[in-house]
Amino acid sequence: MKTSLLFAPKTIEMFPQVYASGFAGDRLMVTHLLFAEGAVGARHSHPHEQMTIVLKGEIEFTLGEETKLLKTGEAVAIPSNIVHGLVALTETELLDIFTPVRDDLIEKLQMEA
Repeated sequence: MKTSLLFAPKTIEMFPQVYASGFAGDRLMVTHLLFAEGAVGARHSHPHEQMTIVLKGEIEFTLGEETKLLKTGEAVAIPSNIVHGLVALTETELLDIFTPVRDDLIEKLQMEA
């Protein structure tokens, strides 16, 4: 188990108009994302289980073949290997939680694992 303190992470432009930062432990990872209005989170899948919480704003979220409107305070559980993506209908702030840790995101976000 890690015993180091967590410090404010760097924020990077992960995709056009999508800004991200994050923290990771041994088996759990959290990313904080800011989407400009109209920004797109491209459809993708990964073997990690994910929870997404809308901290602020409104998104059109697609999970598999189903699309729903999610607003501030709402969340979605994303099972492993299910295709998902979103469109930010307003300026949006999200919190994504992953297990296990996504090594690909740790590298992109320049985080220490």
